[in-house]
Amino acid sequence: MMQRILNSKNLVAFVLAAATGMALYFRVPFPEGNNFLRVMALRSPSAFDVLKYSYTLFLFSTPYIGCSVVLSGLYIFALKAKQQIRAGKLPLFPDPRKRDDLFLVVGEVHNPRKQVPAECPQWLVIRERGLLTGVAILGAIGSGKTSCCMYPFADQILAYRAGDTERRIGGLVLEVKGDFCHRVKEILARHGRTEDYVEIKRLSQEVLAIA
Repeated sequence: MMQRILNSKNLVAFVLAAATGMALYFRVPFPEGNNFLRVMALRSPSAFDVLKYSYTLFLFSTPYIGCSVVLSGLYIFALKAKQQIRAGKLPLFPDPRKRDDLFLVVGEVHNPRKQVPAECPQWLVIRERGLLTGVAILGAIGSGKTSCCMYPFADQILAYRAGDTERRIGGLVLEVKGDFCHRVKEILARHGRTEDYVEIKRLSQEVLAIA
């Protein structure tokens, strides 16, 4: 019950302010009988009206501000402090061979503001349009650029629609050492695309073309 009230704190503050304002409107009305205000009403009726209506407005707006501050404080310090976030489970990893659209899963999305678990974590993906602009992988030596990014990214892209000769992905890999080319060859073989591997060698360089 308390949680529902605090979650609707703006509506509750409005209702309380309306009730408080009506009570103040009848208990503490605008002092029109004051001699100074009578003189103001005779000499400057517009200024008198502004003062009168402002007074009436403050009877309602001031309680609303006060109620909002109190309820917001209760929500932050009482309810939210005790609220525990239960870590949710990620959805099943989308199989690249069964994806309807081309996209690249690069990680997970949890709480965007704090280093705490999220109730509904999601996969962080780059859509096809983003892949057309290129992807840069930066990091220190031994940080996992190849094993944690290049290999799994290549596996997802080459596995996409692997059995569809019209929609499967081809490309060109330029490499000096050749290690990545060998791993790409293994990926293609695992997805039934062995015949797509074409290797061109020149001196110490290797150029891999994927049909």
